[in-house]
Amino acid sequence: MASDWLTRWLSAFLGAGIVTFVAAFVPSPLQLFAAFDAPAVIEVGKLPQLAMREMAPASQFAAIEARPLFNEGRKADPAGGRAGGVQSATPAGGELSEYRLVGIVADSVTQRAIVERAGGTTMRVGPGDRLGGWRIEKIDAGGLTVRQGSQSVRIVMSRAQSRP
Repeated sequence: MASDWLTRWLSAFLGAGIVTFVAAFVPSPLQLFAAFDAPAVIEVGKLPQLAMREMAPASQFAAIEARPLFNEGRKADPAGGRAGGVQSATPAGGELSEYRLVGIVADSVTQRAIVERAGGTTMRVGPGDRLGGWRIEKIDAGGLTVRQGSQSVRIVMSRAQSRP
């Protein structure tokens, strides 16, 4: 009698273990209905239009020009000889040599350059604007490209010359 009772108890215990295993590791047949559901639709709205704010007058940046961030020791650019300026395969002509690129402000939509004329006047220009008789074609992180007829000239940012 005791072995009969023990056999029933072990059989019930084994049956409960099998049911628990099936419940834990076999997926529910009710999940088959989820296969017929439509996938979630993700909608991306229109991105807002970004606009650049008007730049402050150049006079407010005099301290930065006097102590440029990227020059060693924050020393100002040398007064006479500038390392940057006009770079061209052909001579640029006198009218373009009186301009110096001071800064570039750009985002993914708008590009503006700050150009200083020899007399000390500062201008904010963009693609399509004119410098002397030259039309500004492109402004990027390296400088600006101007064109006059078939001649194209690259103007780069001025930098202080490094010591040997």
